[in-house]
Amino acid sequence: MAKPTSGQLDIPLVWETDQVARAAPDVRGAQRATAPIGKPGVLRLWLAVVCDLGFVVLAVGGAWVGTALLGAALLPAQLAVVAVAGLLLASVLSTGCLWPWRGTPGMLLVGIAFSQPLSFGRVCRLWLVWLGMLPLLGVPLVVSGGGRTVAERLAGAALSTSAHK
Repeated sequence: MAKPTSGQLDIPLVWETDQVARAAPDVRGAQRATAPIGKPGVLRLWLAVVCDLGFVVLAVGGAWVGTALLGAALLPAQLAVVAVAGLLLASVLSTGCLWPWRGTPGMLLVGIAFSQPLSFGRVCRLWLVWLGMLPLLGVPLVVSGGGRTVAERLAGAALSTSAHK
């Protein structure tokens, strides 16, 4: 190899850097892969449930306020329809968060997510059960039996506190 003149840059060629990259393993990737995944505590799970419930209440209240600002009289039947619309909005947004980010808004707010991505079918199943458990404040989803919560069984993945690090 010729010695570069003072005006030339001494940059390795692509095939030279490729050999160096194969020879030296990526240390940062190895540290990320071996980082311990923490199991969320019961308090954190309950906090996520409360945050999700607050999210639903906010969506329903926002739908009521939005229709009131548009001039609706908000009779009891209208209140029920608008509440269902707000619930639908909250559930679509929760499903939208659950699929790509592996957690509902409440879960993500407190730092909990599923340890692996969920298929769309599992997300829909989890959403339907979540919707059915809404009158019970989602309590059955955080009850654990045999070391796994009902939500973990439905999702087919474990809940973790460091899934996005």
